[in-house]
Amino acid sequence: MYFWDIIKSNDSKAKLSNLKNLVVLAAADGRIAKEELAAIAEVMSRDGLTNSDLERCIKHPESVKFVAPKSDEQRLRYLHDMVILMLCDGDINKNEVALCKITALALGYKHEVIDALVYKTIEDVKQEILFDAIIDEANF
Repeated sequence: MYFWDIIKSNDSKAKLSNLKNLVVLAAADGRIAKEELAAIAEVMSRDGLTNSDLERCIKHPESVKFVAPKSDEQRLRYLHDMVILMLCDGDINKNEVALCKITALALGYKHEVIDALVYKTIEDVKQEILFDAIIDEANF
């Protein structure tokens, strides 16, 4: 196996790990809403994941080990994905916030900054959603 194949393999594992985290997060409030499934589908499309990957994460989550991405940009993107998922059904559940914080720790963020990081990301995503709604209303 070449060095590039190892990097590519780790990247694929990190993407699958992110998908599993999103599935667990979506189910944290006891149900998976259609808005959550739509958000998961967007991440899958972006990351080149398939329906069989999703099925694996749902039916055999133990088969997907946690793999943190190597880049800071990717780690922040995965946290951002989780916050979007938390917000998309209109209900921020305390279990969802707790899972988001646990994942942020696993992604390598320091315990001292987790609360600020998660709540700042929530506010940033809310602003993005508000901005998108304003643009849609203005018919741009």
